[in-house]
Amino acid sequence: MKTQQRLTIILFVILTIILLTSAFFEPLFIIEQSLQIDTLGHFLGFYCLTWFLHKNLSLPLVNICLCMIFYGAVTELSQLYLGFRKGEVSDFVADVVGITLYMAIVWLKRPSLEKEPR
Repeated sequence: MKTQQRLTIILFVILTIILLTSAFFEPLFIIEQSLQIDTLGHFLGFYCLTWFLHKNLSLPLVNICLCMIFYGAVTELSQLYLGFRKGEVSDFVADVVGITLYMAIVWLKRPSLEKEPR
């Protein structure tokens, strides 16, 4: 199966989950409650950090993304032990969304050079 087909299936599953979730919860209320400037900063920060590492390191994108997800998790968990910060799941989700969005854009733009056997 080609990479673009896989990504299309993943995006379809994500959209289906979002639609099913919005059927039970009011989406605008969830967005208003969870979207903060800090969350947007996490999203943009991890998107840009993933881009920077991908452009400057000669490592596979999957390895960089997995390390970035681990880094996001460790930073949020470590904030639980600081008196002046608190770790939040919404920040970690914003980190992961920023990382996976960059990865999806790179994979969709990448031409399929290999032909996969049927």
